[in-house]
Amino acid sequence: MTRDDHVDAFEHTMQLSYEWLHAYVEELGSGTTQLAYRCLRAALHAIRDRLPANESAALAAQLPLLLRGVYYEGWRPSHVPAALASVDEVYDEIASGLEGGPHAAPRDVLRAALSVLNEHIDAGEIRKLRHQVGEALREIWPEPPLDLGPAQPAA
Repeated sequence: MTRDDHVDAFEHTMQLSYEWLHAYVEELGSGTTQLAYRCLRAALHAIRDRLPANESAALAAQLPLLLRGVYYEGWRPSHVPAALASVDEVYDEIASGLEGGPHAAPRDVLRAALSVLNEHIDAGEIRKLRHQVGEALREIWPEPPLDLGPAQPAA
């Protein structure tokens, strides 16, 4: 393939997406990028479904383009935000999203995803998202540092 056969935006989003997956593997503490993809996807869907549509779109805008597509996969904006009685409901949803393949403990899956989001997304946006997800999920989502912005721009 020649350089003319590549789209720079695609190459860039692939690189950023892999950086997110590798950060996720580190946070999860074990696994492969394939497991990280499955787990991050399940966690992002669970978070997405707890946000109002406008806040969900704000989160998606900060994801690398490729992960943004994964995030929106199967989204039904008319059904959000899903009521949340306890964080165990989120863990159950994550477990369901991981059925039929390699998986990790839902608590670890969500904890790692929240950490990666805090690491890669603007702290002000994280604060807005935390406010919108409901008390049960907000209790386990760490407050982002005050002085840090995004680690890298989304593409």
